[in-house]
Amino acid sequence: MKRKVGLFLFAVIMAVSLGAAIVVSLAMYRLVSDKQAAEIRNLESSLTERFAIFQTMLRSQHAEIVAHMAKVLPEIVAELERLGRAPAGLSVAELDELTRRHGVQHIYFIDRSHKVFQTNLASDMNLQFPESSFTRFLDSVYDAGKVLNDGIDMSALTGTLRTYSYFGPKGKDYIVEISTDVRKSLADGPFGWMSKFFFEDMFSDAVRSNPYVKDVDIYLITPAGAWSLLHVGKKLDPELAGRVERSGREEIADPDGRHLTVYSGERTAGASDPSHPVSSKLVVRQITYDTGLARQAVIQVFLSAVLVLAVMLPVVFWIASRLLQRQLLDPLFKLRGEAGAIAQGNLEQDIADTGRRDEIGQLAASFAAMRDAVRGTILDLKHTNLSIERFVPKAFLAIVGKSSIVDVALGDNRRQDMTILFSDIRNFTTLSESMTPDENFTFINAFLERMGPVIRTHGGFIDKYIGDAIMALFPRADDALKAGLEMLAVLDAFNDERGAAGLAPIAIGIGLNTGSLMMGTIGEVHRMDGTVISDAVNLAARIESLTKQYGVEFLISQHTLDALADAGAYDIHPRDNVVVKGKTRPVTVFEVRRPREISKLPGSA
Repeated sequence: MKRKVGLFLFAVIMAVSLGAAIVVSLAMYRLVSDKQAAEIRNLESSLTERFAIFQTMLRSQHAEIVAHMAKVLPEIVAELERLGRAPAGLSVAELDELTRRHGVQHIYFIDRSHKVFQTNLASDMNLQFPESSFTRFLDSVYDAGKVLNDGIDMSALTGTLRTYSYFGPKGKDYIVEISTDVRKSLADGPFGWMSKFFFEDMFSDAVRSNPYVKDVDIYLITPAGAWSLLHVGKKLDPELAGRVERSGREEIADPDGRHLTVYSGERTAGASDPSHPVSSKLVVRQITYDTGLARQAVIQVFLSAVLVLAVMLPVVFWIASRLLQRQLLDPLFKLRGEAGAIAQGNLEQDIADTGRRDEIGQLAASFAAMRDAVRGTILDLKHTNLSIERFVPKAFLAIVGKSSIVDVALGDNRRQDMTILFSDIRNFTTLSESMTPDENFTFINAFLERMGPVIRTHGGFIDKYIGDAIMALFPRADDALKAGLEMLAVLDAFNDERGAAGLAPIAIGIGLNTGSLMMGTIGEVHRMDGTVISDAVNLAARIESLTKQYGVEFLISQHTLDALADAGAYDIHPRDNVVVKGKTRPVTVFEVRRPREISKLPGSA
């Protein structure tokens, strides 16, 4: 009988262990696969956001090019009239000189039959345009006497972005067309550094920051084909581009299953705006991802489970056999269940068998005593933690990676990019001199009581109070900016209350800066404090002090402006390039003005 029970127990333990190993392995595979899918979605969203930045830059450059073309096209025709030269009689050298003199790249002359009869680009000479919406557009240009623009498109020959402008002189049977390489125009313009960053660094950063991302690319689908915006001359397979355009998404795995390439399409932001330079164009995002991590995780988990099983099985089998022989399984299982309930937080769980006079009874009585002691300790800890949270914010603990204040040790620190907010009451020293110490504390606490909830509502937390000043930290620059604007609105309500009580209104200054900072603990074993160490914090304080110098309420740095998701959604104006105290390099500061209604802020409730 003992042998049969032992064999049965061994078989059950083996089956359960192997089953658990398989379930855990599959769960790990699913978990890693879901995480990879989420990362790909996040990358797609990131590529869309980065492309939106490019569209903003493109719109601005396109407007400059169009304005320039509107000026020089009539001048070119007037120059030919003045010289008495017909376009067909011009040499390539003369055309090149004409384009150089007027600051353009390529020039075309198109007759009434929609044929290029003169150009300085040899590959396009005698190019005949077939009947299409484009030729109908050309018909509207002939003899119109004004410059028209057909937006931005991709060159069918080079795959580069170009903008085209057209001028039909009065009384002439031809059109003058000028094309400009947008990428070159961007590079030669005042924001060439931004263009270089977009094409060379902005997208490749996604590959450098994630070891499992192997390649990213952006394609623009036009009648000329699906060309890469990042790699000149690289073209997407037309059949693949068609599938993405129809379905919106296409996933292609390597034959070995190691890499997955995802193509996803999305219409440009200007799809509903006919004046947008790339209106109604389809953008295809390409992400090549290493999917071998999921398979590797399954193998490692399964092998680890088998190894643990091989080591622990004899011990578990021996213990279980001994307990069965002594008929202790039932009371121990019951006690284990009671202990598990306590471990899950049920501190009211009843403990059975406490009246027994053997070891099981003693063990049960010990569990009951432990339950009572743990219950008392947890209640004390809850009250203690509630008190501590008023001095050490939960957000601080989360950033340094601690779940509780008791886990914090001297020297714990963590680096993170955050936005720092400083606010300060104007002329507080003069104001405080007219009040008693009790009145001072009452006034400061009344003011801070209104400002603290605003900061927390917008996802920030107060790092410290410096007298009447507040230093707060925000993970997102937009939240910090919205919090600052709402603080000004709350200040108005506070001043209304002071006015009703016959007290003078107060004013505050707010400064924001964004950058990397170190958050951690300093001090010594018996007395330590949480603090933030960063040059970005010092700069935020300096920027707040500049509000007094410029007589404004709210200033932000260039770093914060760059970190905003959509700076155009706020009323922001350049203020000055200044060298703040303690710095050697100039800092660009911007004034943030209040909107008419706080509720109009993007993302406000």
